[in-house]
Amino acid sequence: MGEIRVGVVGRRGEAFLAALKAQRGIRLEALCELNAAWLEEAARRWEVPLATQSYEELLERVDAVVLATPMHLHADQAIRALRADKHVLSEVTACVSMEECWRLWRAARTSRAAYTMAENYCNIPEVALVGELARRGFFGEPYYGEGEYLHEVRDYHHGADGRPTWRAHWQVGTTGLTYPTHSLGPVVQWMRTTDPRDRPASVVALGSGIHTDPEHPHDDTSVALVKMASGRLIRLRLDMMSNRPHLMAFYSLQGTAGAYEASRVEGQPGLVWFGESRAGETRRWRSIGEFEEFLPDRYRNAPQEARHAGHGGGDWFLIEDWSATLRGEQPPAVGVEDALEWTSVGLLSTLSVESGGVPLRIPDFRTGAGRPAWVDAL
Repeated sequence: MGEIRVGVVGRRGEAFLAALKAQRGIRLEALCELNAAWLEEAARRWEVPLATQSYEELLERVDAVVLATPMHLHADQAIRALRADKHVLSEVTACVSMEECWRLWRAARTSRAAYTMAENYCNIPEVALVGELARRGFFGEPYYGEGEYLHEVRDYHHGADGRPTWRAHWQVGTTGLTYPTHSLGPVVQWMRTTDPRDRPASVVALGSGIHTDPEHPHDDTSVALVKMASGRLIRLRLDMMSNRPHLMAFYSLQGTAGAYEASRVEGQPGLVWFGESRAGETRRWRSIGEFEEFLPDRYRNAPQEARHAGHGGGDWFLIEDWSATLRGEQPPAVGVEDALEWTSVGLLSTLSVESGGVPLRIPDFRTGAGRPAWVDAL
């Protein structure tokens, strides 16, 4: 197999360029961005052959695309790439409507190319360590988890000219957990260490009301409970409004033989406890750093570029995984079924909030059961 030509769409994609250029069998072929000044400078600095403002021109030159554009563009751009049999790595979320979810599902099912969602929080080293401990049985049977994304981003809702940005509409222009996958993905993957077929099956959500920024209809805090098909439970919290320090990656996991709590203080390691229930026992937390020997080798022996990449190295490691998928060495780390299930949790949480907290069923994108009739005509 010759080199796989990759095109990157959107300025956010610059976070992946160093990792892409370091991968075996991958050639960074094209950049696409509407901002001409950034496009010209980035193409020169990264020595990229094609710099274009045309997505169609990019698709003609590449075998695979990285979609690092605003979230309401992801589904359409992914569908167009899949229909052209180009592999896709899409930033989160995968879609902004349930109709888009089914259209993307159909495009992925009928394409010779592979779809992957770029959920980089699944590749944060501490998240990976918890996953490895879960795989080794340290937690026993996991049955409850939590994920929180608390990121006050009100400065992102308007541009320098005062006009609303895309975030004002798609992230805080409605209720519910509009940005759920960072919180949900790692916990789902931990639970799957003992049941690989488990999936989010239903969601119920409520909001706190509007207290900080009345310009937008988004609750300061939104909380969702996600019921897995196995009966396990996940609690999610999204807050992009409240006046407080950021906490963009808090997680917890409870199993029959152990528990994990991430730190709520930046730079501090999480805590774990492992053991059995004994009457009168004094239980004390231990730093998860004491278990670093179980961290997968690629994290412990990562190059300096990976250690300094965004999201604790997550941006680098997800490109490593995707490159292996492009070479045919492994399936997508977060394939289209996961992408649609995790995205649907957020989309349906909006409906749940607006209906006063009614539980809603998440479609089974693995079988397509119950899909709308129009999907098969696409």
